[in-house]
Amino acid sequence: MTASLDIDAYIDALPSHRLRQPLRVPLAYQESPWPLLRAYNGFTGEERRRGGQLIGWLQTAGCLARPSRCDICRSRERVAFHSESYYHALRPASLCNACHMALHKRHFAWDAWRRIVGAHAVNGREWWAITPRHGLAIAEHLRARHGWAAADIEHSPIAPLPDAITALLPGNMLHHSRIFTP
Repeated sequence: MTASLDIDAYIDALPSHRLRQPLRVPLAYQESPWPLLRAYNGFTGEERRRGGQLIGWLQTAGCLARPSRCDICRSRERVAFHSESYYHALRPASLCNACHMALHKRHFAWDAWRRIVGAHAVNGREWWAITPRHGLAIAEHLRARHGWAAADIEHSPIAPLPDAITALLPGNMLHHSRIFTP
């Protein structure tokens, strides 16, 4: 499945969220006391933290609605955002804790993951239904096409935010060693 999966089509299948005008302007990105996460889909822990900071800021500002229902099972219990592509701030999935954990455990619990997919897929083309067992090289694919500028999610060449929102972003996002900031 992985070899034939078109990464651009996979990204296009991810949910797409619309931004609203900010209701308030948080003066800083939230800083986490937790260690960086491991790499996922080729995104480093640093990139995953940065993506979380941006999504958190957009939610706190009122630009991005908080998730309320799991995209997979439709549960309203403990729903949060999950990113498959940390360079696409407006394409996080809404997942309940159970589906989120099953998604991340699919590498070694594939049969359990496929049971969830079988129980909830409508047409089999949902992003989560076509997710391969061992992940995708999404970050590498995007960097090959756009260079390291793809990682600059505040000024993204692939998923730009509106200028009116970009102008309000704080300056304390976790540093990325591969992005030059003037």
